[in-house]
Amino acid sequence: MTVLFYRRAVGVPPSGVEPPRGVTVRIWLPSEHGLPPRGSRGRASNWVWWAFEALGLFAEPGFAEVTLWRDGRRLHRLIVTPRWFRFPFMGRGDLQLGDLWTDPAARGQGLARAAIAEALRLARHADQVWYLADAQNDASARLAESVGFQLHGAGRRTRPLGLHLAGWFRLDPT
Repeated sequence: MTVLFYRRAVGVPPSGVEPPRGVTVRIWLPSEHGLPPRGSRGRASNWVWWAFEALGLFAEPGFAEVTLWRDGRRLHRLIVTPRWFRFPFMGRGDLQLGDLWTDPAARGQGLARAAIAEALRLARHADQVWYLADAQNDASARLAESVGFQLHGAGRRTRPLGLHLAGWFRLDPT
């Protein structure tokens, strides 16, 4: 599978990108807030992220989960991760936006753009921010470009011994 590597210099987040009316943004920073909050505890991965942050396994602090809610229902989620072994192409002060999910019933409402804008506000201290997209996912590539990311190159996700969890993302030389 080919992966597209987008990056964006930190600076002004995209202007005019706000959550739709009635949508609330919640941010979980394990370094400040501790254990995963209600609504995020059901995701086993959030306990892993909390442990990574608590044990100092990221190159720098800065893990965050950005979620968008309406009437007590989670509509969108994305995570912000500092450099770790799966992203060896990143610099020590870089961050990566990933694991985006939008409730299928809430797609097309600008939620991903709003969450990314919020994540970019959080990332204002980073050297640069990365966004990876499957080369077959045109919507994801358009989303990245719409919020100021530029295509940096292509690569792939490795799977040593066929193990998805042991793999990393490799940026191929251009």
